[in-house]
This record gives sequence, structure tokens and C-alpha cells, in this order.
Amino acid sequence: MTGAVHEVPLVGREAELDALRAAVSSAADGRPSAVLLAGAAGSGKSRLVQAAIEELGEDSALILRAQCVDVGEPGLPHLVLMDLVRAIRTAGYEVTPDVAALDGGDTSAPLQSYDAMVGLLGTLGSADRPVVFVIEDVHWMDSSSAAFLTFLLRRMASEHLAVIATVRTDAATGQSRVRQWLSEVGRIAAVSRLDLEPFTQTEVTAYLAQAGGGAVEPAAAAEVMRRTGGNPYFVAALATGPHDRAVPPALTDLLVGRVDALSSTARDLVRAVAVGSPPVPDPVLRRVVAQGDRVSDEVVDVGLREALGEGVLTTDGVGYALTHDLMRDAMRHDLLPGERQRLHAAYAATLESGSGTTDPVHVAEIAHHWSETQDAARALTWSVRAAGDAMEVLAPAEALLQLERSLALWPVVAVPTEAAGMSHAELATRASRAAGLAGERSRAIEWASLAVRLSDATEDAEAGVRARAELVRQLIVAEATDHAVAQSEDAMRLARQPGRSPVAVATAEVMLVRALLADRRTAEARDRVPHAIAAAHDAGATGIEIDALVTAAFLDETAGDVEDAGKRLRRAISLARASGEFAAELRGHYTLACLHYYNGDVAGSLPVLRAALGRVSDTGLRWSEHGVELRILLAVSLYAVGDLAGSAAASATDHLGEPPDAAAARLAAVGCYAAVAMDEPDVGDRLLELDSSWDADPQVALVAGGCRADHLIWTGDPAGAVAAAERAQQYLDTTVGEGMYGGLWLSALGLAALADIAVTGRQARDHAAVEGALRQGEVLLDRVMRLIQSGHGRPGDLGP
Repeated sequence: MTGAVHEVPLVGREAELDALRAAVSSAADGRPSAVLLAGAAGSGKSRLVQAAIEELGEDSALILRAQCVDVGEPGLPHLVLMDLVRAIRTAGYEVTPDVAALDGGDTSAPLQSYDAMVGLLGTLGSADRPVVFVIEDVHWMDSSSAAFLTFLLRRMASEHLAVIATVRTDAATGQSRVRQWLSEVGRIAAVSRLDLEPFTQTEVTAYLAQAGGGAVEPAAAAEVMRRTGGNPYFVAALATGPHDRAVPPALTDLLVGRVDALSSTARDLVRAVAVGSPPVPDPVLRRVVAQGDRVSDEVVDVGLREALGEGVLTTDGVGYALTHDLMRDAMRHDLLPGERQRLHAAYAATLESGSGTTDPVHVAEIAHHWSETQDAARALTWSVRAAGDAMEVLAPAEALLQLERSLALWPVVAVPTEAAGMSHAELATRASRAAGLAGERSRAIEWASLAVRLSDATEDAEAGVRARAELVRQLIVAEATDHAVAQSEDAMRLARQPGRSPVAVATAEVMLVRALLADRRTAEARDRVPHAIAAAHDAGATGIEIDALVTAAFLDETAGDVEDAGKRLRRAISLARASGEFAAELRGHYTLACLHYYNGDVAGSLPVLRAALGRVSDTGLRWSEHGVELRILLAVSLYAVGDLAGSAAASATDHLGEPPDAAAARLAAVGCYAAVAMDEPDVGDRLLELDSSWDADPQVALVAGGCRADHLIWTGDPAGAVAAAERAQQYLDTTVGEGMYGGLWLSALGLAALADIAVTGRQARDHAAVEGALRQGEVLLDRVMRLIQSGHGRPGDLGP
């Protein structure tokens, strides 16, 4: 397993290479030593030895090689010693009769031959040219060769000799004889063991860069690291195509070939582990492999020891896993469709038999296995349950995946309402809710719209109210406020029908108030909010009541009653925390932070924001609407108070996992505020990269466009700054309509740049430049006045 690794220069391993250099240097000084180079298959042992030998060169050392071969027990007697005799002769040296006899197969006097060989090696080496004896793959060594090496290592005294032996630790695991030999020679003073660890992420990236002749995308390098576990051979096998999920055919053959050489029981165990979710618990694996047959624990034990000994399986806690993702991918690819389905069915049945478990991971695994068996009804049942469990532990992205699988299964199940335990409309509503909390805005609107259509088609008014309430939430986030009002009015129409539940009525009332406020119809919203709060409280709908309180606080603020707004928000946050309404709690925190920020108390918003982001971390809702908004407002607030480093850190996402595209783009744009202020050297490139993300969210175009204008002003290009601000303004006018309050900032940037142009023009007596700047300035000033009079954005008066 070394060929591909040799094609790229050695990466990393500097400390290990130093150890081999030290061994050769010690040999040159007449202090013989030995290094046991240990590591799993493909860890680069031979590559490291080759690098050391190439560095030495033929003039600096006499290199002698021996190669152990796996021919089964008892092996080829004295193979290492015979290889050594041939290597000495090939190098042009004579051997004594006692040593020569071994090459002819005469092993009648082994100790005499051993002693003669040690003496011969002593005469071959010198201070100028020590002997380096390399023995590859001693895990396959025969007993007589092991006896010779033990003799050699114990007898070394003052020879100019360095012994380097490579051993596969995974292959040695299941061989007690090899383990015993390693333990025995490890106690010899002249012997040191050097364990080769897998590549680090940095080393994987460096290897891929050298193999590809250029820089490599961090995401691609991370994927290679994940799939290979840093095994150098596997990294080399993927180096030519790190984005390709498929395992290269040659590597597949090699990996599957290792499994094919195992006994039938060991092969069955490996295939079963490949289909399971690692680590596969021991009891589960035994039941899956049995599949109704009587396979004794003793037989399974033997198979497991064999697979572990060959380095195909590894233990992980109380279960088993394949040593690398690549091995798992190769084994799954090698399975026949029928084999794969039978194994998935065995897993599903085994796990389902213990379905009393409350572990969401097990429930999701059962859903996965039934899905893979094409049993749509069972897959639907367990996927819905898995989604509910995921939402219970506030994992909306995982819940969304399960719900979307459930929606895809719905048409192919005979009685889907029975399998799912709910209506089609309710399932779509839950998918919308999960998508919104996961930050997937467009998918949230898509599923809520489907839920509305489905509930209307079945004339299910209760479901129609819930679906429209979810759609209104998402439309408000998307700033489609006129559509939000229309949907909330439809929800009220349905809620007024006879027989509607108090919760449905309260939901419709509160969502109408929210929609009216978002559409800046504050007087209408203020008239309705007391009734909405009362309806929610009487219905016992805590989440809806919190929504109503937060909305009422916002209306208090717009009326100038900041103190009452704060009291109402703190009450809402307390109620949300006590009842576990995390999403509503985050909305309350965000609104309270905004209450401070937009009323001029920027410093006062910071403790609220930090406390809220602590709750975001606790709940896992970092990519929900308010999870993202809180992080953005923290970055902006820190920028406003002059903490540029803190602002940059608040907008960074590299430690937060993979954000949705819109959230990633918005945070990247907000990070440019501080980057421009600190004159970061890469800020220009970062702003250019954001050009492709303007359509992700209007705020990206606003912030990135404004930051580019600001950057150009600071770098002495006021004309470019005016053009950048105008480009962003035109984009916003085209995509979201004229009148967005963000245009005030863009216009201010443009006016500042035009003032610079006018000053420079006056100093140069360039009257045309001054007149042109004044004319453009009048246009921008007129736009500012229009925005003040009739612009739209956050409800309430402009400014604190």
C-alpha cells in the first residue's frame, strides 16, 4: 500500500525523519541502534524509509533490504536472513561459508550462521559508510527470522549498523506471536519504537496542494480528511479528485480485496458494520449478522478478532466501526442490492424491537434503515417520529431532513395519515416551522404555501389557520408584508367559523397584529393587540401569548413609551424561558436589544445581546431568524462602540458549523464593517467575493455595497465610491423597491465622496468637477428627503 504515496514529495513527518537520521548518525559513531517504525496500513512507513534512504545516498551508507511476505503459517524459514545474504552479494561483497549456506537453504546450524552474519555486518560498516539494514513488514515475519533479528538486536555492540524495521500495527493486533516479539525486542536498550500517526488537517491540505500543483479549497481538504482519517495512502488515492465522492476503482479493489481474504463470518461482520451507523453496538451487530440463523457468540468472536486483527474493523466504545470512511464507502458499493436491503431490514427490525428507546439518534437510524428497504409506510412512521425528537432537542436542520423525507414518502404510502399520525397539511406546516428555525427561508415559505393549499383542499380550517400563521411568520422575515397581511386576514376568516378552537382564534388574532405592524399599519395593530393578548392568554397558548407581548412592546416603543416596552419584553422573556418556548424567547431578546440600540443606547444593547447569544448556544437555534439577527446586531453594536476586533469576531462563522447560504452571506457582509475600518489587506477581495451573494438577501447588497463605497473613500477613490454606492442603491431599488431606509446610508456615503471630489476640484480650480459633484449631490440630497418622508424599514420614528 505504498505506490501512490511515492508520487508526491514527503509531507510532514519531519520529527520522524529526524529520528531515522539520528539512528544512522549513531551507527556512524559506532553505536548501533534499531528503529521499529510502526503504523497502520497506508500510514506511510515505507515512504518515510524511502525518503531517509534517498537523503543518505549510496555513498553515505550501505543499504541492505529484506522483505517479509505473507504466505501463511509457518512461513518461509529464515526468509529475512536469506534476503540479507542476497542483498550483501548484490552489493558486491563476499559472504562466509556459514552465511552462504543459508542462501542454499541449509539451516542446520542457525546460531552459528546468526553469529557469522552479525560479524559480517560488523566488518561491512564504517564511520564513513554505516550499514542501514531495512526489513519491511515484520508483522509477516516467520519464527526463524524473528529469532535471527532478536539475536542480532541483542548482540549489537559497536558495529556501524542501523536497523530499521516497519510493522503494521493493525496486522499485528490479531497475531500474538508478533505482539510477543515486539514486546520482547522493545525491552532492548538499542531499540526504539516510532509510531506514525495519521496526517493532520494541515498535512492533508499540504499533500493535496503538492499533488494538485496549487492551492486547495479548505472544504475539499476537510472532506478528504474526514473520509480518510488522515491515512496518507488513502489521501493520495483521493488527491486527484478531492471533490469526487466516489472511491477510485483501484482503491475499491484494494479495500474490498482485504475483506475478501477474510473468513466468511468476518466478511459478514464487516459488511454489516458498513451498512450500520458507527459505532455499531456489539449486541446489535450480533443480531444483524445472525438474521434468524443460529450463529454462536463464539463464532462471532472469532470473526471479530480476525477483522480487528487485519485492521479492517476497529473498536469504538461499546461497538465497532470500519477503520476509514473509504473502507465503508467501498464495502457499501460492493454490496449487491439484495444484500444491502436485507442488511438494512435486519438493522431496522433489530433496532425497532427495542423501540422503547428515547434516544433520538436510534429513532433516526430506524427511519433511515426502513427507508433503505423501500418500506415506505414504516419509513414514514419513523421519519415523522425522528423529526419530532429532533425538534424536542432543538435540532431543526435534522428535523427538516426527516420531514422532507416524510413529505416525499407521502404519495407512495397507501394510508399515509395513519402511518404519519397527522394530515398532509400538518406535516407540511411542521416542515415550514423546522425550515424557518434552521434558517432556510425559501424552503420555509415553500412548505407553508403547500400546507395552505392542502388544508384548503380538504376544508380543514384548523390546519388552515396553523399553516397561514407559519406562512405569515416567514413572509414577515422576507419583508413581503402585503402578502403577510392578506394571509393573516384569511386566517382570521377561517378562525371566525363556528366550532374553531380558542387556540386557532388566538393564533389568527396575534398573527394579524404582527402582519399589520410589519406593514407599518401601527394604528390598526395597536387597536387589536389587547384583544390578541387576552385571547392567547385565555386559550393557554403560551407561545402565541409571548408573540403578542413582544409585538405589543414594539408598539409601545413606536408610541414613545420605551419604559413600558422594556417591562413588557422582560415579562415575555421570563414567560418564554419558564415555558421552554425558545424561539419566542429569542425574539424577545432581539426586540429588547433593538429597543436599546435604536433608541441610542448602543452600549446598553451589548449585555442583552451577549446573554441572548448564550441562550442561542444553549438551544442550538443559531441559524434561526433571530439567532442570526442577534449575531448580526452584536457585530454592528460592537462596531458602533469602536470594538472593531470584537465586531469581526462576532461576525465570524468558521467555528459555528455550516451556516445556510443567506446567513453566511449576511454575516460575511457585516464582517466587512470592521475589516474596512481596520484596513484589513484582504477586504477588497472579500467584498468582490460577496458580489455573487447579493441575491441571497437584500441586506447583503446594502452592507457589502456600502462597505465597498466606504473602502474606496478611504483608499482615495471617491469617484469609485460614488459609483459603488449608486450600484448598490439601484440593485435595491430593482429587487425590493424604492424607499428602503438603508438608502440613507448609501446616500450619505455618496455625499461624503462627492464632497471629497468637490474639495479636490476647488483646490485644482477644476470648476467642471466641482459643478458635477454639486449636481450629483443635489440628486442624492433629494433622495434622502424622500426617504425621510416616505421610506420604509423598521416601524417607528427615524433616529433615537
